[in-house]
Parts: sequence; C-alpha cells; structure tokens
Amino acid sequence: MLHIRGVSHSYDRESALSDIELHMTSDRIGLVGANGAGKSTLLAICAGALQPTRGDVLIDGKSLYSKATRKNALSKVALMPQFLHIPGHLSAQEAVSYLAWMRGARWRDATRVARVSLVDVGLGMKASKKVGKLSGGMKRRVALAQALATSPDLLLLDEPTTGLDPEQRRSVRQLIAELPHRVVMSSHVLEDVEQVAPSVWVLDAGLLRFTGDVSELARFAPDPGAPRAVEDGLVALMTKETDS
Repeated sequence: MLHIRGVSHSYDRESALSDIELHMTSDRIGLVGANGAGKSTLLAICAGALQPTRGDVLIDGKSLYSKATRKNALSKVALMPQFLHIPGHLSAQEAVSYLAWMRGARWRDATRVARVSLVDVGLGMKASKKVGKLSGGMKRRVALAQALATSPDLLLLDEPTTGLDPEQRRSVRQLIAELPHRVVMSSHVLEDVEQVAPSVWVLDAGLLRFTGDVSELARFAPDPGAPRAVEDGLVALMTKETDS
C-alpha cells in the first residue's frame, strides 16, 4: 500500500505541500481539491517523478527515495499524468510501446504489453490509428494504457477526465471503476470521484483537510441533510480558513 510520510514541497520558496501524512487504507482513493491545491505535485511525488523537499513515500514498505529500494518501489507504481504530450504522427500502439520501453521493458516485451493495455482500455481496434486522429476521450485512454503497460500494483491518475465531454467522462470513469488495480485518482470534480472511489483525501492550498468516506463530507455542510450536502461539505472544507 501507499504510505506518505511527512511530505512537504516548495517551488521557489513557495509552499505547494505542507507536512502531508497519509496511509492508503482502501484500494480506491479520490484525491480531491480545487485547481492549485497541490494534487498534481503530490501524485508526481508518489510516482517517484518529483523528489519532495521533505518527507518520504513508501510503496509496500519500500521507499521511493532511497537508493537501496527505489528501483523496487518504482516497479510497483505508474502515473497517468494530467497532460501527456504524444506526437500526433505516432500510432497508439507505437506511443504506448515507446513509453513502456522508456520505463525499462525490452522492445519486444514493450510491444506485447502495449497491445494488451490498449485492449484493456477499449482501444484494441484503434491500435494502428495515429494519435493525432483520435478523439479526446481516446487520447485519455492512450494515456491510461501507457500507465497500465508497466503492470503496476498502484495506479496514480491525475485528473483522468480533464477536457472530456459528459459522455466521454462517463466512459472513462466506468473504465477506471472496473480496473483491478489499487487506484488514487485526483479530480476537482466530486462527481467523478464518487463514481470511482469510496474514500477521499481533500487537499486545499497544500494542506490536508480531510480523510475518510465520501459520504462523511456531508457533516461539514451548512445543512447536512440537504440533497447536495456532500458537495456543500467539500466546498465548506476548501474555503475554511487555515488553522493558526
């Protein structure tokens, strides 16, 4: 499981995360917060792509930032970034194969796992199509396929439905909900998280505001019995003044 231990991070002395302490207690977690809350930074750190200013991340007890255990820990986790630039002239097959090869797979193995991953995300019939000719929803599926191609235990999905229309969002949510992997999925849209994860971590301006079941957010709402109390509770948390 994922264990985030006292993680802080700053960009040019500007704090992005402050002393985040989290332990993954279920197989599906939604990482929720407004744009700029620190979600992408935290996921990048949890994927081993960005070393924190302070703290550490453990994957199944192995540190991502210790030379002795980094390789083993990295093999267990994969990130689907919010923005993944793939040259439009590459086919979906070529794009996923290349990214798997970049992660250390031999080319023959990379092409094999790419084919499997594209089938898993519903793009088996589109494997030879140029990425530049794919719809927005299909491009997001290619981004997911590249993460799946490394056979991770833990998937970190950074705003996987960003830029999609309602039908595409529904389709991608359903795909994620059916994956057998452990998942941490970030979003600023609570509806997307509710369809995928029963538990949430709420970030606001780099601070951890809440961990627990999605339904428990209702208790922070002005009217906990209102029809939209869960969403109202989230808004209340994210507009709460920082504790002194």
